[in-house]
Amino acid sequence: MKKQWILVAATLIGSPLLAQQQGILPDSSGIRSLDEVVVTANKTPQKQSSTGKVLTVIDRRTLENNSGRTISQVLNEQAGIIVNGAQNALGTNQTIYMRGAAAANTLILIDGMPVTDGSGITIQFDINHIATDQVERIEILKGAQSTLYGSDAVAGVINIITRKNQSGKALGANLHLAGGTYGTFKGNAGVSGQSGKFNYSLQYDRLQSKGFSAAYDATGNQGFDKDGYHQDIYNASLGYSISNHWSLRGYWQKSRYGADIDDDALADDKNNTIKYEQDLYSLQSLNTFKNGSVTVNLNYNGIRRRYDDLVNNPVGQNDYDPFHGDYKGRSLFAESYLNLVLHKHLALLAGIDYRSNSADITTSYSNLGKDSLAANMMSAYTSFSLKEFGWFGAEIGGRLTHHNDFGDVFTYSVNPYFMLQKNIKLYGSVATAFRAPSVYHLASEYGNPDLDPEHSFQYEAGLQYNSNSKKITARATYFNRSIKDVIIFQSSFTPPYGQYKNADKQADKGVETEFIFRPSGKLQFTANYTFTDGAITTQNNGKDSSYFNLYRRPKHNVNLQSGFQLNPRLYVSASFRWVDKRQDIYFNPASFEAEPKQLGAYYNLGAYANYKAASFLEIYADFSNITNQQYFDLYGYNSRRFNMMAGVKVKL
Repeated sequence: MKKQWILVAATLIGSPLLAQQQGILPDSSGIRSLDEVVVTANKTPQKQSSTGKVLTVIDRRTLENNSGRTISQVLNEQAGIIVNGAQNALGTNQTIYMRGAAAANTLILIDGMPVTDGSGITIQFDINHIATDQVERIEILKGAQSTLYGSDAVAGVINIITRKNQSGKALGANLHLAGGTYGTFKGNAGVSGQSGKFNYSLQYDRLQSKGFSAAYDATGNQGFDKDGYHQDIYNASLGYSISNHWSLRGYWQKSRYGADIDDDALADDKNNTIKYEQDLYSLQSLNTFKNGSVTVNLNYNGIRRRYDDLVNNPVGQNDYDPFHGDYKGRSLFAESYLNLVLHKHLALLAGIDYRSNSADITTSYSNLGKDSLAANMMSAYTSFSLKEFGWFGAEIGGRLTHHNDFGDVFTYSVNPYFMLQKNIKLYGSVATAFRAPSVYHLASEYGNPDLDPEHSFQYEAGLQYNSNSKKITARATYFNRSIKDVIIFQSSFTPPYGQYKNADKQADKGVETEFIFRPSGKLQFTANYTFTDGAITTQNNGKDSSYFNLYRRPKHNVNLQSGFQLNPRLYVSASFRWVDKRQDIYFNPASFEAEPKQLGAYYNLGAYANYKAASFLEIYADFSNITNQQYFDLYGYNSRRFNMMAGVKVKL
């Protein structure tokens, strides 16, 4: 996909253990219980039933039953989310589309703190750096969330909550070994424990694969080589309770991966590689008192990406488009906020945060330093929660952000809910959000210091139902979002042959439905369906024209799953995923023009089995694309055919 980078620069799996404990099977779609405690909705622990926000939880046991898969694959089965690249060769860009919005409009959090790539064109975070074994749970909060989370939270946020002490004792150990199709090996090993006021978790993950050709060989006889992948992730979580009311937690992660990549869609390259390094440091302080708490968050994320396509390839042939790129990005985040219960029916959240991004970029074409590639924002926000009225609740808030280049932007949110009956909730929201231009947008050779942020307005409404018997849970949400001042690249005939500008308007709408049926404590069915539509409005010769532009995003998407606890030791499940046809854009090197392409609809069948051989030992097997479908999520790039992973997990 190297040419695409240059072009842009130039232009429901259940748990047998939980099933035994609770008498019901947990739910892979995330709506296990209306009363599950969440933290992302309002930056404080609260029951999911006490907020009108659309929030999905992927719990730890669900992640354990997806240990052979990537985080992208797990997210890809959630309502309203498409992860383009999740089924492609390892190392592919993982592009997250939430509710049809562009990838840069979904903010990734780690332990509640934003993580970004300061060197990226849109600074979006690469979730290839997150290993399933190192995640405790994932909370997905949809809708405009800039009031609480600032820039980029236009379509929503994904909060990846890392694992802490896993053993519950002074010293525990965990081991996970798995292998599967395409010469793939996955391993995880760690120790964790607690001693007095101190707790810790140290983990190491290894993922490697011989892979398959990332690019599709349309003729079948061009001898495209396999594109391999290797990754190492180290992390450490250290916690200390200074007193009964004050605790500290530090988190460190180092991730390194390398991948072979191909030249372009339909084009092989035998010596094109990417090497990606990430260093993440964070510190959190939590001080609680009688009526509230004070939280302080600090986070630093350092990224380095290196692309190398040498002049001569291994067979001695000259590469017609050699390229080298070295991208270094730094992101800093600091935040302090107060949660305060003012009254039985009223709570206050108030905070300030600071974030900065800077980069050094060296490529075959230019050198850009951190003196010009730097930007920062300072924000203050507040939110009031009306609660415990029984039939009604609401959250109302606002944020004022000052950016060192474009100035000030204000966002707000109003999020009420009504209990029509004890088990039927009507919820909705009216909110605004923004996405700040990246340092690349502002200060690269194509930059424009006069850029404004993208501004969005969104409203949504929905119903959630939970039967008295808890056998049925259902939720349906309608959303409508408009974005103005969309940042585009406008070409020109004079050097540098283009510049970023605010121009177009984007309008998206859709419906998300989620359904769970538990006819017994041993059997569960889950389903979700998403409809998404959108159009961009642009000016041509002074006239507005609109057209569908949600490339690589289907209008219709369905996920189905059934799970059955055969006996206390054995759990099995089956899954079905259907993705509607989509459009894509292919840059044709022969004509130097972008061509629209149609990607056909497809389906995937999957199966999973987990056997608890002993109290400390589990054996599992996961099968995907059982019918060996050939399909494309990106035009000209292969997706995984039939594949499987099998492994063992030991916990001592």
